[in-house]
Amino acid sequence: MSHARVPSRLTLAASLALLGVYAHADDTALPVVNVTAEHRSEDLQKTPLAISAFDEQTLDDKQIRSVRDLSGQVPNLTLSRQSISYSAQTYGIRGIGETDPIQEAAVAVYADDLYIPRAISSMLDFNDVERVEVLRGPQGTLYGRNSSAGAIRVITRDPNQQTRGFVELGAGNYNAQNGRVLISGPLVDNALFASFSAIRLSRDGTVSNPTRGKDVNNVDIQSYRGKLRYKPEDSPWDVQLTLAGTFDRGDTTSYSPFDANGHFDKFKSYSSLDPKNRLDQGSSVLRALYAIDDHLNVKSVTAWSSFNQPVDYDNSGQAALIQNNLILYKQNYATQEFQLNGDYDAFSFSTGLYLYRERFDADRDNLTYSIPRNRVIGQGQYSTTNTESYALYGQGTYKITPQLSLIAGLRFTREHKNFEFTNYAINTDRQITGTNFAAESSKSWQSTSPKLGFEYAWTPHLNQYAYVAKGFKAGGYDNRAPTRAAAEQAFSPEDVTTWETGLKGDFFDQRLRANVALFYNDYKDLQTNAYDPALGVSLRTNVGQAHTYGVELETLTALSRDLQLTANLGYLESQYDDFQNASGAGVDANGKHLVFSPRWNASVGLNYTIPAGLPGTWLAGTDAQFQTKSWANALNDDIQEVPQQTFWNANTRYISGDGHWTTTLAVKNLLDRAYPQSVGYVPSSGARYYSVNDPRTVLLSVRYDL
Repeated sequence: MSHARVPSRLTLAASLALLGVYAHADDTALPVVNVTAEHRSEDLQKTPLAISAFDEQTLDDKQIRSVRDLSGQVPNLTLSRQSISYSAQTYGIRGIGETDPIQEAAVAVYADDLYIPRAISSMLDFNDVERVEVLRGPQGTLYGRNSSAGAIRVITRDPNQQTRGFVELGAGNYNAQNGRVLISGPLVDNALFASFSAIRLSRDGTVSNPTRGKDVNNVDIQSYRGKLRYKPEDSPWDVQLTLAGTFDRGDTTSYSPFDANGHFDKFKSYSSLDPKNRLDQGSSVLRALYAIDDHLNVKSVTAWSSFNQPVDYDNSGQAALIQNNLILYKQNYATQEFQLNGDYDAFSFSTGLYLYRERFDADRDNLTYSIPRNRVIGQGQYSTTNTESYALYGQGTYKITPQLSLIAGLRFTREHKNFEFTNYAINTDRQITGTNFAAESSKSWQSTSPKLGFEYAWTPHLNQYAYVAKGFKAGGYDNRAPTRAAAEQAFSPEDVTTWETGLKGDFFDQRLRANVALFYNDYKDLQTNAYDPALGVSLRTNVGQAHTYGVELETLTALSRDLQLTANLGYLESQYDDFQNASGAGVDANGKHLVFSPRWNASVGLNYTIPAGLPGTWLAGTDAQFQTKSWANALNDDIQEVPQQTFWNANTRYISGDGHWTTTLAVKNLLDRAYPQSVGYVPSSGARYYSVNDPRTVLLSVRYDL
């Protein structure tokens, strides 16, 4: 199958299926999906945003059990299928993301009301999830922490008067053993409620390591969440405390070396390093809602979170020492948010005050074999970044006519960072033998980000929106700085101006749902890594200018009462317009594609209720995702190419007649394909390595619901 034909064939298949609506559709309309992206419950089709929503039924149908399983499911969402560890995840939307897991993300991730600032601990496994929302485009006028590219919200169910619970056990290849449990219900009728959920996932390594004589890239994770909710009947108060913790004891990722032609041993690594990883992460969130009346409410969210993660990983996949990274990451942060939300017949609004304070420590020891010196050299980079930020934001929608509404929003952000950095000389036993240099610096930034748009109802089932908005991501410091001058030099904030319009429609008696969005992003001072001629080193810095534009199509079709088709398509053009010294003095990346930005991405899926005449319900589902090639570096070098890739998944479920028992067989990566997810290349040593997705995995699970 040629590169050019794949998107067209997927589109043709979707078009033929849509024509089948006329012949096969019955009286079953697609269900309404409600979202809370604008801090009030509203129909997804009437929300003036590019937003993909996955309710509990959709998550089950597609066997999306974690954030990572969203990969390929959302147009122009780039989500690597492999990261530095199981519990870490990097994200990109519309060509913009953060590839460095220790920098603050451009895509904001929320677990309920908890903001997760970095890739570390942002790979969330799902348990009792009510809905997942993926918002594309700047979200600064609606949310406390600014996000220049978009946001991902994982929303779990709150306990209430209903008593619910389940136990799920699963087993699969690579000795996979999965367990999920939930209990939820009233402690005091109609007043006090509680829930507790737990996840335990383990799996042997999927990558063979002949050097160490064992398999690596295993999974060993535990996650817990408890909620205590006070909501008396006929009271305006709704107060909830959530405590959560995640503990990751799986390996850090072992990489696969490749040769000059891009060939590599499938699912093999030769590293001699023990891939150590030990993440302990905990959080607490106190949410208080007070309903002033039927139209107006006040919301307060007080949150705290912390993690501690020592990690050791090898940066080559080779048996010989090229570069070993021995790191300790620590983070503590607290947030306070106050909101006033109103929903009236002609006017709805959300306003807020957001306070954020964080301390992030990175203690990083590098042991690198130096070819010029013909020996192992050691370097320790110990840094502390203290961040204080506050923001005022608000957005309102005013209905000018029954069909036309005006949208206006504004955000003001002020942020201050203090940075301390020490570079030590260390030996191969990781003992400090001297200080190379030390630095301390601080800087503040502020930004005003407006939004202006409209929404128009052409018919009761066809809506259009359009807006222009600015987004902002604060500046910071390079905690891998190679020199004192580099450590003292802050990189600038990242700014984006977005133009977007979209149409959302339900057609054929609401049997076909089709949403399309067109966007253009103009980025200034895009944050990245590049060479600084003034300092003579590579460091964290800014791209002068870049832009992205594209189209996104999402469709859902009820082909019959028992058969549903999803077909999504994303087209993305991305380009660096002014990227000087991208890889050395005078080596520019102007006109090159942004990293990890495939031009085409598409997905198709079928879910079928099999009419087998059984006492229960038998369901089957399958889906495929495709994306064209992209590059892991700004110069788009051949050696840094991430090739086009296709993944195919399938599952089947049987639900007993009484609804208590569910048996599921799920297969991911059915064709057992191995594709590079990221690329590493060190010219000085010649090291070339890939991180590769998981092989085919099979899981059989049984669940009992109360």
